[in-house]
Amino acid sequence: MRPDEYWKNFNLGTELDIAGRFIFNGLLAFHEIKHFASEEDAFEFLYSVSVGVERLLKIAVILTEHDNTVDQEDFEKSLITHTHQELARRLRGPHGLIFPARENEFIALLGRFYTSQRYGRYSLDSVLAPAQERDELVKFLEKHLDVKIDVGGWVVTSNERRHRKFVGTVISKVVIPVHKIVEDEARRLNLYTYEIDYRSKASKIFIRKKFDFEEEDILQAELLAYFLSKEASGPNSSFIRERVTPLPFDPALEGEYLAALRSEWRKITVLDELESHYEEVADFKQRREMLEVSLLESLHYGDEDEDVEDVELDDNEDDDDR
Repeated sequence: MRPDEYWKNFNLGTELDIAGRFIFNGLLAFHEIKHFASEEDAFEFLYSVSVGVERLLKIAVILTEHDNTVDQEDFEKSLITHTHQELARRLRGPHGLIFPARENEFIALLGRFYTSQRYGRYSLDSVLAPAQERDELVKFLEKHLDVKIDVGGWVVTSNERRHRKFVGTVISKVVIPVHKIVEDEARRLNLYTYEIDYRSKASKIFIRKKFDFEEEDILQAELLAYFLSKEASGPNSSFIRERVTPLPFDPALEGEYLAALRSEWRKITVLDELESHYEEVADFKQRREMLEVSLLESLHYGDEDEDVEDVELDDNEDDDDR
């Protein structure tokens, strides 16, 4: 395999997975936004999506434009750009890639964020235009959803299902056509750049083509229903029921606990409560070891040929190691 073939087949294949992971992370960040007042939330979403889309566009450009006749150094220099619209323009002629007005506006928003707003707060001038990325995102949502989004005062607008579905739809209409170009060009070159591990975050974007996390939320509820039922009789659920005494969490806060299962940042406040419960646990070390065992994907417990006491726990750690 020639060096250029290796580059396009393997290195760009890795880049495709990375691009998908960034897009996945951006969509998840938007899914977990509670309201639109936080500029940090807007930054996290726009940063991940802008990086993912930029990398995806560059893969498509390389597979489309590069051949043995180009000057390699000049070609690589031409890729040193964060202008999403310029990269998309390079695919217009060869592939007829034209985005609808709404999606083109979103690509322009990503480009402005990445070229001028990403490091804006490192400049003293930022005091004259605070929260630029948040305000642009809010204006985009207001315009195309025909809604008013409040980001200040006593009441702020919550992130709702319609906002999440809309953002997922917009991003899908940008990503799917560009990914199709990557697939088509790889096949033209007899390469497998488009192959993605189905267990990767990127598989949700490029294989399943899902751009929201509603299914994951429903999956969580279904799994909870299973684990709370008598049908849950496998080694992990049996071990937890028989060996781990539940902590006295507050039944009135079950909604918050469920949210913590879905969201990493929502776990933070519940972790504080967990620490307070642990102060009352007499044998903290053994409890933590029990919980670690319960999480094993290959746990064997309760089999006829295996005794409960065969589950080995490490007795070398200090009981107060919390």
